[in-house]
Amino acid sequence: MADHATPTTADGHAAEHRHGTGRYFVVWVLLLAFTGLTAWTGHMDLGRWNLPLALTIATIKASLVVLFFMHMTEASGANRIVFVVSLVFLIVMLLGVFGDLWTRPEMTLPSDAPPVGTGAELGAHGMPGEP
Repeated sequence: MADHATPTTADGHAAEHRHGTGRYFVVWVLLLAFTGLTAWTGHMDLGRWNLPLALTIATIKASLVVLFFMHMTEASGANRIVFVVSLVFLIVMLLGVFGDLWTRPEMTLPSDAPPVGTGAELGAHGMPGEP
């Protein structure tokens, strides 16, 4: 039975996908632009937006590489399923890590915490005031 997912030529051999260099040049320029954007925003203090912006830029760059340089746009069904499942697991892992961080209270020192002393003031067991 013939595989209908792969186009064939008149002599029965699988046809190659031909891509012009223009497509790769545009993707390469976009990758360079996003790399420059990454470097530029890396020197800025955007507060709580630093991490979401960096992850967004990295996701866009990774998507361009996967879709065009790894030819995921022309991949068969099994390759696409593996790719989508890996993305789902990545999202679950990120949500697990960030979900844990988002639900923790802010870490602060209590106002009546003892001051940290130098080695000369500490006793034998590392406690202040002990001989």
